[in-house]
Amino acid sequence: MTSPKRRPVVLVALTVGALASAAALASGSGARAAESSTARISADKACYVNTNSASGAPMTVSGIGFTPNGTVAISGGGVSTTATVTSDGEFVVATKAPILSSSGPGSMSATLTATEQTGTGGPAVSATTVVRSANLAVATKPSSVRNVRKDKVTFSFSGFTPGKHIYGYYMRKKIVARARFAAAGGPCGTLRQRALLYPGGRPRSSQYNVAFESTSRYSKTAFPRVTGKLTILHF
Repeated sequence: MTSPKRRPVVLVALTVGALASAAALASGSGARAAESSTARISADKACYVNTNSASGAPMTVSGIGFTPNGTVAISGGGVSTTATVTSDGEFVVATKAPILSSSGPGSMSATLTATEQTGTGGPAVSATTVVRSANLAVATKPSSVRNVRKDKVTFSFSGFTPGKHIYGYYMRKKIVARARFAAAGGPCGTLRQRALLYPGGRPRSSQYNVAFESTSRYSKTAFPRVTGKLTILHF
């Protein structure tokens, strides 16, 4: 047992990765299209939050001002799909949003282009829009510290609720410590902040379950939510 007159020297490591929900994060219109003739396209969200790095989040792309009853090809950011234009010159198509090349915290922007398939070799009506994607993820740098009560790390978050604080809940059957971070910013809910890896003072256990949420009251069903484990090895 460590003497109360001496500070404990410990190694603390946080492993984060389990995602608890696949619900959508943000609603509202995405960026409007750059103009090409009278055609316009738009996406249905300001940012698409990916809860699985292997597949994109559901995305709906809409268009107006295209040649009635034609076909448009939509591409960009790894997206490739087609849509049929109605007699009113509009289309709506469901597809998957672009995904990041890495699984950690981060966001990206991609330009989608919708182009008519004329088959004649003549000028084709086209329009573009910018869409954003983010991973729902948390990481720390460094991933371990020697003095858990003193040494801070940089937390990186993405995919959390924009404008809301992020909370960390540290548990051993029940909540034993709680951290309150600043509000996530931008359309993709990103944040970088230095803080203690374990906010509960002197640790009483060697391992804790940790949940990061955008809610000030802990909830197993909260979204967005990222869970992981905090391991403390005493020397």
